[in-house]
Amino acid sequence: MRNRPEQCQLSVTFPTAPERPTIGRIHEWIADLEVAFEGRLDVYARRRSVTVVTDRVPIEQVDLDALESTIERIESGYAETHSLAHLEKMRPRDGRLVRSDIVVPVKPLFPRDRPSEPEGVRSTAD
Repeated sequence: MRNRPEQCQLSVTFPTAPERPTIGRIHEWIADLEVAFEGRLDVYARRRSVTVVTDRVPIEQVDLDALESTIERIESGYAETHSLAHLEKMRPRDGRLVRSDIVVPVKPLFPRDRPSEPEGVRSTAD
């Protein structure tokens, strides 16, 4: 088996909360992913999200620059409300090395505008 992946596949989940981004923007990102993967993707509507899953596509047929650019735009589009979790793995599958990307915008556990320690609260050691 070689060190360079022979195939690529992608899974992206787009939360559709009332906040941003709009369904129109999500549709644009899906269209960009469709171009990057030459149309080899499925779109699933979920209760509070839209999920895109691609087929395993030969790496030379995937526009990796367009893929990375779209992932950056997704991250920017969710920046106000979510952090982007992007996992990239290389896995052997059917005798071939497959690059698998999983992209999920995740709401932070604590709001970003909240200070990490409330004012006036101090450690007993202080």
